[in-house]
Amino acid sequence: MTIKLMLLRVAGPLLVRVAALSGMRRSRLALVLLNRALVGLALTAVVGAVYFGIIALGRPLTSSAGLVAALVAGALFHPVRVGLQGAADRLFGIERDPYRLADRVNRRVQEAPGPAEALASAVAATRRALRAPGVSVEVVLPGGRSRRFADGEVGASPTVLPLEWQGTSMGRLLVAGEPRDRALLDMLARQLAEVAHAVRLSADLRRSRERMLLTREEERHKLRRDLYDGLGPTLTELALSADEARISLAGGPEAVDPLLTRMRRRMTEAIVEVRELVYGLRPPALDGADLGELGLEGALRTLADSPGPRVDVAVSGPLGDLPAAVEVAAYRIAHEAVAGVRRHARATTALIRVDRRPGSLCLSVADDGIGLPEQRREGAARLRHRAEELGGTYEHDTRPGGGTEVVVELPVKEPA
Repeated sequence: MTIKLMLLRVAGPLLVRVAALSGMRRSRLALVLLNRALVGLALTAVVGAVYFGIIALGRPLTSSAGLVAALVAGALFHPVRVGLQGAADRLFGIERDPYRLADRVNRRVQEAPGPAEALASAVAATRRALRAPGVSVEVVLPGGRSRRFADGEVGASPTVLPLEWQGTSMGRLLVAGEPRDRALLDMLARQLAEVAHAVRLSADLRRSRERMLLTREEERHKLRRDLYDGLGPTLTELALSADEARISLAGGPEAVDPLLTRMRRRMTEAIVEVRELVYGLRPPALDGADLGELGLEGALRTLADSPGPRVDVAVSGPLGDLPAAVEVAAYRIAHEAVAGVRRHARATTALIRVDRRPGSLCLSVADDGIGLPEQRREGAARLRHRAEELGGTYEHDTRPGGGTEVVVELPVKEPA
């Protein structure tokens, strides 16, 4: 009867809490209470058995058997409780050692197939380690986007911790309610910040691959259009002119001479178009032995000397110490802008202006043509992409006197 009363004293309050508490997840609450109930019942049974066993065996021998039993039961209470609690934790998969918890989270991360899966697994392991109703991690991705990894519900008023990796914010950690162990939460937050950094690097790499694929396809599309719309009709016209000259031979050399002159002019234009296509793929003036002789200024002046509308070049500031990537980007932007002026703008003059400023290079191409037709708008998107690849800016506008002006500013890291 006494044992039953002791069991009711231990289990009774737990049952009352099961019925009274609200707002927590039932499965987690039931697991915690069942763990405590088993430990309390087992502890009561073991201590009670020792207590009554000593009384039963020692009462015939001494009158102070009750005192001895009480002392022995009190001495055994703590070590027995610790042992029973450890056994119950192992049974329910609960770990209370913070270092083992961190090691478990680390193992879950290493076993994951990728950074995103690793962070999702680490969030789930963190929730179990903190024994919280919900844990969520929000990772700030490149481009201002964010991605959320959650396990459970964090509720309306969670505890928020910033996730920082080497002084850079990776996002934030949200934990439902008030954490029981703040030191454990800070230690797990540092591990989550490292995994969040890996997720961000993975997203940045994926974004770079997508941009490279987009750039490659745009370059292929531009090359196909240039070959089909530019060089193709020119070669077709040359073939027709050759046939016309062959037929006109019967009328004498005088009839053939104008045709041959026109063919020669069209062949020169075709050679210029082929050269522009080749230079657009790989500017020879900026790559190879010619780099030290021409540089960006010389390459732009060579570009301006090609047949077509008159193109002037104005340079302000030294250009000899520009990084190779900035030189190539500036030349390709100027080359494509001038090609658009010659093909679609119907301009008579154009001006390429290069201004070297502290920490940047400003390039502008202005013309007196008809504006920005649809063909040039497609090229404007490519020019913007080339500038933004290096972290620069691009803009175009209509000039007050007619024509279009393209302005690009590229960042330049000054030499130490």
